Amino acid sequence: MADFAANFTARFKLRYSTLGKSHTVMFRIARGAGATGLSNMKLKVAAFLNALDNGRYTDWTMLGATYAPEDSDIFLATDVPSGVSAGLDTIPTDPLSQSCLATSFVGRSIAGQKARTFLYGVNTGPETGIAGFDNFRITSTEDANVAAAIAILNSSSPSIVASDGNNVVWYPYVNTKYNDYWVRRTRS
Repeated sequence: MADFAANFTARFKLRYSTLGKSHTVMFRIARGAGATGLSNMKLKVAAFLNALDNGRYTDWTMLGATYAPEDSDIFLATDVPSGVSAGLDTIPTDPLSQSCLATSFVGRSIAGQKARTFLYGVNTGPETGIAGFDNFRITSTEDANVAAAIAILNSSSPSIVASDGNNVVWYPYVNTKYNDYWVRRTRS
């Protein structure tokens, strides 16, 4: 399988903070989508985040957004998605450990390229999250919010693409894991 340059596709990055840490989530937009693709991606990201508002913590805050068109490594500031509702889940009693927990959405492009995006500040920990889930995976049949978020990733325009420029088909589950980098930072 061919490797692709990181700038092969347009990219939209959203910076946010939650539980005392700052993070960035990135979405790839198909080549040639231009300003319309960026505008529609912001709408899609807002819908995606709103599907998870029951599980996002109340301190989940957008800090800024940037955009780079295809074939460019220069990210310029752009507006954050509008209409994103506040998170509704209360701050956990163990915010330090929960701040290290990542929820990953995974899929593959129609040509086989892996794709994934991570989101922090979502109550998906096995100790505190969905009842009956204790294997660090939540399927779309186990949680309606996860199902709605995955449905948004898989539908509406523009399609999210992998680094090969092909549309991603997102799997019907999310994985959760304590991020090793943030765990090391917590220990020091």
